[in-house]
Amino acid sequence: MRREFDNHPEGEVEEMVDLYVSKGMNREDAEVVIRRMAKYPEFFIDIMMVEELELQVPGEDDNPWKDGLVTFTSFVVFGVIPLLGYVAFAGTDFTSEVLFIIACVLTAIMLFTLGALKSMLTAQKWWKSGLEILAMGSFTAGVAYLIGWLVEEIIAATGTEVSC
Repeated sequence: MRREFDNHPEGEVEEMVDLYVSKGMNREDAEVVIRRMAKYPEFFIDIMMVEELELQVPGEDDNPWKDGLVTFTSFVVFGVIPLLGYVAFAGTDFTSEVLFIIACVLTAIMLFTLGALKSMLTAQKWWKSGLEILAMGSFTAGVAYLIGWLVEEIIAATGTEVSC
């Protein structure tokens, strides 16, 4: 964004004017507002990121290493729980289908829990956030399962033997 503003400020100003006009402001007022903001490049670029790209400007206290560590830890903790069904019931007479269903149920519980915990950082209700993450995660898992099944079918149709 900074490079665009530095190299072609008038174009960026026009884009923002058009954006404000599309939101209901008359062109003359939009020109005044945007040109005034453009006198302050850092401020203008922050507004462009939010308004034009719908990106949140990182705060001064944001730490990408901390965010990465939290994401990694969440992935490990929430990702290992569904596998525990296979470990906990390894010595039983459960079929692979039953173990898969247990893993799916544990996955659903963890996705909902993750969403509910996410609500502590947002204004969303805990149950709504839980259902949102459950739905997105279930859809993603379903697509991944479907792709795996299709690849298996294609390999089987070609007669290629794959050993695991």
